[in-house]
Amino acid sequence: MVQATPGSALAVWCQVERHHLANLNQGDGLPIPVEAVIWDLDDTLVVERTAAEAAMAATCRHAATVLGVDPDQLEQDVFDEAKSQWSSLPTIEFARRVGIASWEALWATFEGTGEELGDLRAVRLSHRQTVWREAIERQITVDPYTVEELSERFTAERINRMEAYPDAEPVISQLQQKVSMAIVTNGAPDTQRAKLSLTGLDRFSLPTVVAGEIGIGKPSPEPFLLALDQLGVAPEQAVFVGDSVTRDINPALNLGMAALLIARHPHDPGLITLPEGRCSVISSLHAIHQFLSVPVIRNQ
Repeated sequence: MVQATPGSALAVWCQVERHHLANLNQGDGLPIPVEAVIWDLDDTLVVERTAAEAAMAATCRHAATVLGVDPDQLEQDVFDEAKSQWSSLPTIEFARRVGIASWEALWATFEGTGEELGDLRAVRLSHRQTVWREAIERQITVDPYTVEELSERFTAERINRMEAYPDAEPVISQLQQKVSMAIVTNGAPDTQRAKLSLTGLDRFSLPTVVAGEIGIGKPSPEPFLLALDQLGVAPEQAVFVGDSVTRDINPALNLGMAALLIARHPHDPGLITLPEGRCSVISSLHAIHQFLSVPVIRNQ
């Protein structure tokens, strides 16, 4: 899947999409008049990938002290095993459809209604322990107690690293009196709701569409349309802000929304170029203000 951060991936996408977007946005200009802002969650409002990597690194360093294994090798092996074991589960089609990452399955509880979430709950503990055991035993034989301890330690390390980006709260707070807002996120209900509550972003009470709760995720149009319906706005009246070209920007534009790609750590900023009009790149959420035209303050 194409990621938002690497410049080369963005350059390839832009070459493919440039003609389509130029025609779509012909005659449009910035700032974009909007009545609603819809946010992606992971790596847009809250830190996700780097937090997961930091939690894994800390857990593997602990494993090195108690088992004498190579922590760097173990870290790579756990991620590899997580991906491999996750792909082999009978529930993988649902997991892919709602965008649950393999590393999130190592700490998710899969609470919620529905047969698919129930199936994931039934295998979550055995899955985690299989991943850790197989990864460790690429280097050394390990006992079940240590496997369970390391699995639980990773969960604690990951939860302790729940963090919103510094620009998320102030920007949402500034915009809340001016436009309607919602969140559309892939993932399991418990992990995504935990990210909101543990970072304090739930205090804004934004309508939140979680793929694991509705059974389908981005880039399918249904989550976007559900959020628009909840806000009572047409696609042309909204802007979507996200970090993934394929999951966020492309489907939003296809629905007629404006889109802002948040690229916080581009490898090559010079390659991140999008056509002018209803699509652009920002490196901070604070920059959203220069792209929005908000003529009327809402009454709450």
